[in-house]
Amino acid sequence: MVGQVLLFCLLISSTSMPAMAAQRDWPGAQPDCWQEERIVHSADFNELWQANTTFKKLPGEKLKLGVYSSNKAYYFVAEDGRPKGAVTIFAEKDHLMRIEFSELFGLAEVKWINEKLLFMRPWWGRIAATDLIYDVEAEKVIHSEGVMDAYLAFQQYRESCSLLGCECIKKKTE
Repeated sequence: MVGQVLLFCLLISSTSMPAMAAQRDWPGAQPDCWQEERIVHSADFNELWQANTTFKKLPGEKLKLGVYSSNKAYYFVAEDGRPKGAVTIFAEKDHLMRIEFSELFGLAEVKWINEKLLFMRPWWGRIAATDLIYDVEAEKVIHSEGVMDAYLAFQQYRESCSLLGCECIKKKTE
């Protein structure tokens, strides 16, 4: 009798977990509808990036050459690392601005969006990251958005379809 109860509990838990995952609100189609894995922009990691990011004004006007903005006036040097990384910016001021990241998994992308806006994507783990847009003239983050690597969700949805069925996969086979 105990063995049957354990088997029943195991069966319930194995089928309810993917069903709970299917309840998640996705910003677009559910992962079973995707052609491939993707980055999802719906997570809230504001407290995480704010706790692990420090802004420092450093004395000095020059920095070793880095990646120039399109107006050729500003440039940055990125230092990727784990668990720390940094971006140091020259913006024609009497100081350099250094943005330091701690508890970092990696600094995947740092690039100019336009003449004065810098995009940075610090990863806090294998799944969680934050997209930051930094205004080098105003010396502040003007936009932050949490992102999540949804590769695991894509794989889990695909694997659970054989047990529970998936909306997009059902439509493809009908």
